Amino acid sequence: MANERHTDFREWEIDSSTRQSVHPYTKYAPFRSALSTTASTLKSVGQGEIATNWVINPRVEAADITMYTATGTAISRSTAQQSVGAASLLANPANSVAGEGWYWESPGIPFSVHPQFLTVQLEHRGASAASAVKLEIRNAAGTTVLATSGSSNLATSWTRVTAQYTVPASTTGAVYRLYLTTTTQHNIDFYADKIMFEIRGDTIAVSTYVDGASGLNYSWTGTANASTSKKQPDMTVVKGIQIKNESGTSAEIVYVAFDQTASSTTGIAVLAGATFETNWPLNFRDKVSVISASGTPTVSGVIWGTHN
Repeated sequence: MANERHTDFREWEIDSSTRQSVHPYTKYAPFRSALSTTASTLKSVGQGEIATNWVINPRVEAADITMYTATGTAISRSTAQQSVGAASLLANPANSVAGEGWYWESPGIPFSVHPQFLTVQLEHRGASAASAVKLEIRNAAGTTVLATSGSSNLATSWTRVTAQYTVPASTTGAVYRLYLTTTTQHNIDFYADKIMFEIRGDTIAVSTYVDGASGLNYSWTGTANASTSKKQPDMTVVKGIQIKNESGTSAEIVYVAFDQTASSTTGIAVLAGATFETNWPLNFRDKVSVISASGTPTVSGVIWGTHN
């Protein structure tokens, strides 16, 4: 807001609606960290990214890999390499032609009068730093390439590749395939992990990788590693906090502030060895800030909140 006047004060604070005021806490953020005499943010409030992943077993943790189909190669679950978790999908090209690898086929994407934005991503790693692979989105038959990451060199480290395709408005419902195949004929083994397929109606941008074991706000829609995944919105309202100053040194006072930078004049003092806990629902929508008067005391606790 620009050109503020003092008469605008009614807009400077947000009153909770009746629904929001009785909304149970549905979000939490545990913490334990060492502070300093420079203010730091314990929690930034914001919805964050909301995303879904249609790939089942995207981190290849489950033994069942039948959701992936080999094409001109042998595929298997391997614990030799992993970008996340304990395993990845290993492909051993037959070294007969280019285009050997595997694909994953989506469920049917229904008809829509609006454009739909399809994105895919994964990380790959080679058994040696030679040759290349490519990630593609293809039609249901696998005969038409709709989008590609382009050639991506294999390396002995994990490399993320992405591709995006816009399904035109009023396109007949169809399935699509995610392919990872060799760019040229070669016999270099390659691994894939963090495999993701998403369909959105709001943006062609590729989301951050999602699976149900990625942390707070992430979950499987069913059985772990045998169902799709989602990332729910993060906390947008801080409703409560419990914070313990673990220090035993009296000079190491911790100050806690809401929606502003903590200091000895803006913060709530938490003495060494003490715990501060709110007993009435708060309504802060920016951040929780902390600072130490001296030293590097450790604080621990939890921030409670909701998404409104």
